[in-house]
Amino acid sequence: MKIGEMPDQPTVVLRVLVADTGVSVNDSLTALLSEFEGLSVLGCAQNPAKVLALVQTVQPDVVILDLQTSDASGLRALKQIKSLPGAPVVIVLSHYDLAPLRHATLAAGADHFLLKASECERLTEVLETYYRPRNAAALQRLTRVFTLAEDSYFSQWSAER
Repeated sequence: MKIGEMPDQPTVVLRVLVADTGVSVNDSLTALLSEFEGLSVLGCAQNPAKVLALVQTVQPDVVILDLQTSDASGLRALKQIKSLPGAPVVIVLSHYDLAPLRHATLAAGADHFLLKASECERLTEVLETYYRPRNAAALQRLTRVFTLAEDSYFSQWSAER
């Protein structure tokens, strides 16, 4: 069992919120993400107002966001999310491969812009860049704690000799 785990429960390292106007996309992304150890989907939202409310309530590490909304408020929601203290990483998924949209999205604060049709397979790759370093950092801290404890033990042992 890993440190911080309860029996039969993986350690949650990255907390994700899925926000797409399509219920089937939300369901598919949730199912895909639930297969990865260390990822936890905190919820799904289908409109920008709910996304913003959930971000403020559940405080995810990552938001996977579709900008396409009936009232074109997805970009506004992105800006609001990124203006929050401790804003999460935002990965935008889009059907539209338009340079102005990609530029506007990144200028509004999106950390990544992926096309649903051709780049969606990169989603897990992108997510791993955020939770692997956390695992590595935790391992480094743990190693440092054990090294300090070991050094202290051997110093004390040497002093007694």
